[in-house]
Amino acid sequence: MTKIDTILLDRDGTLIEERHYLKDPDLVALIPGTLAPLRRLAELGCRFYLASNQSGIGRGILTEDDYRSVHARLQAMLSAEGICLGGAAFCPHAPDADCDCRKPRTGLWKHLAGQFGLRPENTVMIGDKIADIRFGQAIGCAETVLVLTGHGLEAAEKLGLETLDSAVRPCAPGPDRPTWLASDLGSYLELLVQKKEAVHAHRI
Repeated sequence: MTKIDTILLDRDGTLIEERHYLKDPDLVALIPGTLAPLRRLAELGCRFYLASNQSGIGRGILTEDDYRSVHARLQAMLSAEGICLGGAAFCPHAPDADCDCRKPRTGLWKHLAGQFGLRPENTVMIGDKIADIRFGQAIGCAETVLVLTGHGLEAAEKLGLETLDSAVRPCAPGPDRPTWLASDLGSYLELLVQKKEAVHAHRI
């Protein structure tokens, strides 16, 4: 875990509260408890990137301009807290488009990795859907995390994952099974902070 310096995030239901086909920037709301660990991880040298499926564009429910307005609002909210997104990539296609960029296919990763020099062995993928876990595993991420916000409870039930008795717990390895199950994004990020701070203290 301590070698992780790249945090790859799903957007809706993971970093921000789930809204059905979000197109109104005024409705952007961060998942509670994420800001403090994001800020600390940035101080510890981590970088943050978004990879999201936005099928509402392909379905004609929202436009790419709507997506960009929402993204600009999210960036402004994070920037006000001293947090910067390194980059973002999204798939605008409907599920039946058979594109390479809809998660769990790896087109979004190829775009981000090529643009920013990202390495899977230093990356954790965090999301609220099984597609996010498959995406992370297809990339070869060091870790994958399923959060129980957004659609996470439904995904955990489909995977047969036991209910959490703590904020974060490891999962038995296997196809589609995350490395970690977390109650929310902040819970996993706090664990990552603790691990990285322990290594940092040891080096001093």
